[in-house]
Amino acid sequence: MKRANRVISVLMIPLLSLLQISPALAKDASPQTVYIADADDLLALSKSCSLDSWSHGRTVILTADIDLEARDFTPIPIFGGVFDGQGHSISGLSINVEGAKQGLFRYLEQSGVIRNLEVKGVVTPGGEKSYIGGIVGNNMGTLESCSFSGYVKGKGNVGGLVGWNGTTGKLVKSSASGVVYGESKVGGVAGSNAGTILRCVNNSQVNTTVEEHKLNFEGLTMEDVRLSKLFLGATDIGGIAGLNTGVVQNSENHGVIGYPHVGYNVGGVAGRQSGYITICVNHGSVYGRKEVGGIVGQIEPYIA
Repeated sequence: MKRANRVISVLMIPLLSLLQISPALAKDASPQTVYIADADDLLALSKSCSLDSWSHGRTVILTADIDLEARDFTPIPIFGGVFDGQGHSISGLSINVEGAKQGLFRYLEQSGVIRNLEVKGVVTPGGEKSYIGGIVGNNMGTLESCSFSGYVKGKGNVGGLVGWNGTTGKLVKSSASGVVYGESKVGGVAGSNAGTILRCVNNSQVNTTVEEHKLNFEGLTMEDVRLSKLFLGATDIGGIAGLNTGVVQNSENHGVIGYPHVGYNVGGVAGRQSGYITICVNHGSVYGRKEVGGIVGQIEPYIA
């Protein structure tokens, strides 16, 4: 009888250990596919992505159109997984917080992919205002079949889709429309491109007026006046990229770029470029003060 009890005790120990471990395992195990159905889900995603490793290996799927109007949305800090919009839209985006690297996503890692997503809204942060984009502020990953429609305004590295497209960044079959303003390195698609832009289209107006408040003094601030003066000396303004040191291929600009007698290095595709541009077309008017071109404002070798 004692032997039987010992056997039962031996068998129970591993079982009890397993029962004790299981809750911990369940707590650590999170779904690898996350579904976003409404604004609350998107706000929760932004909070989860405060941890830089949370999105790694995860796929986020948008299952419906989302309206962020009147919602206190915080830009998604960092993302390294796959975000599939499935053709749905995120509208009512309004970003006016202070700081750099602002957009729907602040930073997209090299492993990050955003695809099949339409974004509509206004991105006009305060403070440093550099690396500002409609969808991504600082991009090292891939945007594919995405679009942004709205208003983007900042200082340096300001773009309709992304503020800065890094060396590993890829923008593919994506488009931007609306209005983009900036002081330097301002583009309809990307403020600066060090990576690859392929088959993208810009329909945005880029720095087309000195300051939109010039005929509306109600609500005019000293910051608006200061920006008006800075826009007079704006540099590196382009339909696709303000500054291109990477590759731009099979892309088109249809937007009006620049303002008469204002700005330096203004081009229909790139304002200033030392990278590679091939099979690109500009259909828009281009204006500036100096170094103005239908394709490139200021060019260094390697254009085909």
